[in-house]
Amino acid sequence: MSQTIKVPTTHDLLSGRTLKILIPILFAVLFFIIPVPNGLEVQAWKLFGIFAGTILMLMLQGLPEASAIFVGVTAAGLFVVPIKDVLVGYTDTTVWLIVVAIMMSLGFKKSGLAKRVGLILIKAFGKSSLGLGYVLGVTDLMLATTIPGAPARVGGLVYPLAQGVFEVVGSKPYENPRRLGAYLTVLLYMMDMVAGSLFLTGMGPNLLSMKLAAQILGVNVSWSLWTLAAVPGFLVFVLIPIIVYIMYPPELTSVEEVRGMAREQLKALGSVTKREIIVGVTFMLCLVLWATSSMTQIDTTLVAFLGVTIMILTDVIQWQDIADSKETWGILIWFGGIIGLSSALGNLGFFKWLTSVMEGTLPQGIGTFSTFVIIALLAIIPHYFFPSLVGYVATFAPVIFSFVAVTGAPKYPAVFLVAFLMVISSTLTHYGNGLGPLLMGTGYVEKTTWWKIGFVVTLLATVVYLTIGLAYWKVIGLW
Repeated sequence: MSQTIKVPTTHDLLSGRTLKILIPILFAVLFFIIPVPNGLEVQAWKLFGIFAGTILMLMLQGLPEASAIFVGVTAAGLFVVPIKDVLVGYTDTTVWLIVVAIMMSLGFKKSGLAKRVGLILIKAFGKSSLGLGYVLGVTDLMLATTIPGAPARVGGLVYPLAQGVFEVVGSKPYENPRRLGAYLTVLLYMMDMVAGSLFLTGMGPNLLSMKLAAQILGVNVSWSLWTLAAVPGFLVFVLIPIIVYIMYPPELTSVEEVRGMAREQLKALGSVTKREIIVGVTFMLCLVLWATSSMTQIDTTLVAFLGVTIMILTDVIQWQDIADSKETWGILIWFGGIIGLSSALGNLGFFKWLTSVMEGTLPQGIGTFSTFVIIALLAIIPHYFFPSLVGYVATFAPVIFSFVAVTGAPKYPAVFLVAFLMVISSTLTHYGNGLGPLLMGTGYVEKTTWWKIGFVVTLLATVVYLTIGLAYWKVIGLW
């Protein structure tokens, strides 16, 4: 009996994934057809079209982030500039800092140190639902110093601890979710976005925004300067559990039985292992070297390499662990590609042209504080339309930094305002960062609640940075 072969229809070809890939390609092609704006080179205009098409592909999510960037890099080398001009992104030390930091995170997971620290904190402070929220948040905060990925930190290390707690108190997604699970699920997302903004290595896009700031504004930020500037954000971090507790309180207020779970699991883990000690010492060494890099002149990327080298030599991790880490190589491809494309745009004079265009259209007489408010709004509001934090930063950071250059606003406060709020505004939606779909997918929290809480958290962070933040940055001499 012969089989019937189905011929794809136009509807089949122009639906779903295919359409999400085709639209960005056609969008990029438009820039090869429409007239080039005055004052801009043809090559720069075409490359911007490819860059914009790549970002649109990230937004539509027809391809994974790394695949979309790979396509963009290929197109740039094929149609606009020599491929070596784009591949320069893969030799950038900023790219390798984030990649090697992800490698370092493998040691935390494989050694079990992160789990042990979390259980110790739960055992010591996990008496109440509010206290438990702080414990899990602080665990995430410690990991954010060296692990630059929210899904890796919370999805792989912290949330499994929370799920153990949910099991103990009988809080499941569709059975007593409000008992505790819903509160901690939405809380961990909100706290993680703030935690990721507090350290240069807390999120990959932090390093991307600083690279763009260096290209456009000539601003150079070290690991220690970033953390020093982020001090007001720690206030936001501390207030979030209370805000979520008020807006979305758990049914359980006392969770004493959870401490018993922590004691049992710690007992099962046994004594601290050699691997855990090595990871702990390496972690502290890297923190000290990062914090003192301006004095020691030891490159922050070299510090990350040193940390991974120690873990390899002591057999905490093996090369196969690194080779098997899809996240590591995915980040290398998309981050290096984005940096390469933006670097090529800069070399072709695109950002200078963008600044000159803004300069000619901007109204005169805007005060400094009003400028900061505009900058904050530009960093926040468009995030509603972006399902990718990487795409969001790559798209809007150059525009906002060009705006800063035109207005003459103090550079460092403006750059930090943009960088911090771009990450924190991921809380506005459940798709603003890769961690959102993961936690939203558990079924504990409804979308409307998530968005309401995220709006309040973003508003709080904005107010804190526009008041306390600006005053604090003035005191420490950033403007």
